[in-house]
Amino acid sequence: MVQRLKHLKSTILMIGGVVCLLIGVAFLPLPPPFFGMVFIAAGIPMLAAGSKRTRRFIQLMRWRHYRHNQKVEYLVSRLPSFLRKHGHRTRPDVLVRLRGKNNAKQG
Repeated sequence: MVQRLKHLKSTILMIGGVVCLLIGVAFLPLPPPFFGMVFIAAGIPMLAAGSKRTRRFIQLMRWRHYRHNQKVEYLVSRLPSFLRKHGHRTRPDVLVRLRGKNNAKQG
């Protein structure tokens, strides 16, 4: 029973996250561009809370596009605590540390 509730919660979070991302992408070209970013910043932590694989993918994308990471960090800091917690879990800092350790071992 507990496992089913966890699976249901994960499914709801994933669906909600995808819907928020789609709304955010649709609102990006409209006059106040930050309005779409609010939905995107809310969708990212929802997806991260729903799946570990998705969280790792989001970390990788934030690491690849590190110059946009400051905008995402600012918006995540403005979210409610539940979403903020999962948004912080997608920080690419872990990947930067891991890349540094791997380079140190090779050299």
